[in-house]
Amino acid sequence: MTFSLRVANGDLALSGSQLDVVYGTNKLVQDLTLWVAERYGVDRFHPWFGSQLENYIGGVISTNTQAMVQGEVNRVLDNYQRVQARNFQQSPSLYSLTEILNTVNSVVASITYDEVDVSVNVSNAVQQTATISVSQGA
Repeated sequence: MTFSLRVANGDLALSGSQLDVVYGTNKLVQDLTLWVAERYGVDRFHPWFGSQLENYIGGVISTNTQAMVQGEVNRVLDNYQRVQARNFQQSPSLYSLTEILNTVNSVVASITYDEVDVSVNVSNAVQQTATISVSQGA
């Protein structure tokens, strides 16, 4: 089973006097939230990491905009799933089935002139569902 340091309000979270960690489904939710919320290309070591949701803020909102936002979120989740599958093949004993992204059930986007809100429902490998919500605003 892998773990991550827990992030709360953009900062590392504490549990008493120690850094808190997340496992399983909570880790999956945190990972996906961070992947979708991160701006595309800002990590010089992983230039493919993140999303381009901020590109949809301040532009013309057409009938295609919602589909383009949903497509962008699906691209990010597909990247996450590919990385996870590759790592799982290399070291399967490190993973719990509760942290494996199995399916993306829905992606719902709401776009206004100065904000993009996305809600994503996913299932892990044991068919537990979880929802992530990401807002990008000006």
